[in-house]
Amino acid sequence: MGPKTTIRNVNILDLRRTREETFSRIGRLRNINMLLVSPETAPYLTGIPATNLNAVVEVPVDAELKTTLSELTLNADYLSSLSRPVFLLVCGRIYVDSDVSADLIASKIEGLAVLGKLFCPESIAGILQAKATLMLGKTIRYADDARLVSSSLSLDKGTLESLDDGTYLVVGRSLRVVEDLPQGLFEKKIRRLHVEGSILCRQDISIALKSRLDASRPFTLIPSGHRLIEGNLPLDSLSLGTLQRKKLFVLGDILLGEDVTASALDRAIERMAAMGIIICPEKLKDTVRGLCDMLENRTILTQGKLWYVDTDRQLRPDAFHSIDKKITIVVRGTLTLSPDVSPSLFLEHVEKIHNLGDIVCHAEQRSAVEERLGIREGSISEPRAQNDVERENEGPVLGPSNLLVL
Repeated sequence: MGPKTTIRNVNILDLRRTREETFSRIGRLRNINMLLVSPETAPYLTGIPATNLNAVVEVPVDAELKTTLSELTLNADYLSSLSRPVFLLVCGRIYVDSDVSADLIASKIEGLAVLGKLFCPESIAGILQAKATLMLGKTIRYADDARLVSSSLSLDKGTLESLDDGTYLVVGRSLRVVEDLPQGLFEKKIRRLHVEGSILCRQDISIALKSRLDASRPFTLIPSGHRLIEGNLPLDSLSLGTLQRKKLFVLGDILLGEDVTASALDRAIERMAAMGIIICPEKLKDTVRGLCDMLENRTILTQGKLWYVDTDRQLRPDAFHSIDKKITIVVRGTLTLSPDVSPSLFLEHVEKIHNLGDIVCHAEQRSAVEERLGIREGSISEPRAQNDVERENEGPVLGPSNLLVL
């Protein structure tokens, strides 16, 4: 018999109809999200080594399998249209509408396996859980009269006016209330609120919103009078010239350029706050201190030139050739040090490196990187050795694949 096959990097591996002879030729299972077997084939798994196997689900071989690799919404129309009971296999969330009855669940769903959250009315939560072979995720039960929104939701005047008075609103992902609302409209329309994700809202609506939440959630307040800026906000002398005493609330980082002066910054901005980090030249620290609450805003003071890495970047020796000053590096993405960047070259040019992402460097470079580290919230790792890659590729391999049936 030749070398055995490694099956790896497969989202769903279906072995319900696989013959015993085929099982005997499988050498290893690696990085499998969900493995399907039938009562007949389950015994054949014995003795096959597996690494990073998330879940094994037993499904009858003759079941009508419906596979979803994202979100699935179940409503009465969909279930009524099925000609026979189905076994639902979902790698993602399931949202069950309030029009789905217990009788429909009983007659149309043979079984259920979910790698994700289940949102359903309270009245049918019991029968759904009874149908489940596997549930890797919590169940969110909501009142039968609630309004379910599966996506993220932005509540503005128009959206609120479209709701019935006293609505119980269930939001499957994040909620934003960032626009000014007429006095009392939110209180009139929203009786109760469940939000599964994070919440971003204006300060003036926060008390009413919190009083209606059925559970605490990550909460971000936009200070009164502040303009919301999505993402990062880079500011140089030219862009500052377009502002006049503005109050800014930035969801990402604020990056102040080397050419920004204290007087220009003070003329342009009255107050500022960032959910990320305020990155500014050291010469501006006193001005920045007057524009924001330093206890609530993280700040990085830079010396010399700023390198801001928010994607994947490789650092090579020639990057230093045209630089005649020290460098401050802020890593938000992945920074990989080329093997020919010597520790002495790195130490000579880098004043500080703040790691909020990933740094990939060789063992002999690591001590130099750590000597210059400021913020240490990211990871530091070594490149994968070539022999590790070759060893992984020894013998026949099946994968990667989203769905693999043998």
